[in-house]
Amino acid sequence: MGERPPSVHDSVTRSLYARMHEQGEALPEAAEQLSLAAADIDQARDQLTRLNLLNAESQTAADVTAALNRSLQNSHRLLDSLVEQHVRTATLARHYLDVSKQADSHAYVEFFSWHDRREHLSERIDELAELAEHEVLGMHPATPWTRESLEAGLARNETVLHNGVRVRGLHAQIAMANPLVREYMIRWRERGMEIRVTPLIPTRMLIYDRRTAVVQADPENLEAGAVLIRGGTVVRSLAAVYDYCWTTASEPEDVPRSADGVTLTEQQRAVLRMLAAGAKDSAIARSMGVSTRTVTRLVGELTEMLGASSRFQAGVRAARLGWLDAD
Repeated sequence: MGERPPSVHDSVTRSLYARMHEQGEALPEAAEQLSLAAADIDQARDQLTRLNLLNAESQTAADVTAALNRSLQNSHRLLDSLVEQHVRTATLARHYLDVSKQADSHAYVEFFSWHDRREHLSERIDELAELAEHEVLGMHPATPWTRESLEAGLARNETVLHNGVRVRGLHAQIAMANPLVREYMIRWRERGMEIRVTPLIPTRMLIYDRRTAVVQADPENLEAGAVLIRGGTVVRSLAAVYDYCWTTASEPEDVPRSADGVTLTEQQRAVLRMLAAGAKDSAIARSMGVSTRTVTRLVGELTEMLGASSRFQAGVRAARLGWLDAD
């Protein structure tokens, strides 16, 4: 799915911002110089405000890099909030839900230890897939997938899809660096599954018909086991979290992927972080203690790896992939 062509309004807004940025003019002055109509000025002001590209008091142009950083920080705060919400939900489900069963007589909770996972939990997941009537939602963090596990999941989903059930899968963007996962993404979509990717996955989770959920008990420890929740408001809350993550996720073809088998060096990661902050080659070179020529070469390599057409786009795409947050 390619980028949408710019509209006339987008072009007007960009022209206005460019003049404000280059000439140091406030919005009313720049708009007058461009002979813009009042309606175009109002629409451009709304769009620049929405993109954090307009200083409210002075009506002057804000820096693009600073606006991008604020936007990324806001996104991270939202995702952190989702993770925190899941931890609270998982704790309630595992330790407290049975205390309040009288308040929700239809709720049922079952805990599967790590040792139960391969046999009993797999059997239960197979049963839930066969009984699904409307939709199956899957949330999958980055994990060392094997062809065997991916093939088993494909076979299970083929059965579900054959029954006319909608199947959606949400995966970590960094998983696209794995050629095996990309191969199966193609196969999943060919079978009719809907796939999206996002920088951060709060936890591993499966939801069936918004009535039953299987959730990793501890988002940061797979060996802590899993919780099966059937009925009640908790499953609906988890489905709402899923819906939010799905809405903000991207189609796989809209997200660049890293080259097969390539791991970023510390030097490359340092360059990416400074690129995202808007640093020039000379400043990056001084900070790293290398020549400007070396930095220019590294920027070229990273831009090509990310399929970007500019330094700025490379920084944006690296952030979307989660590379800037990698250890």
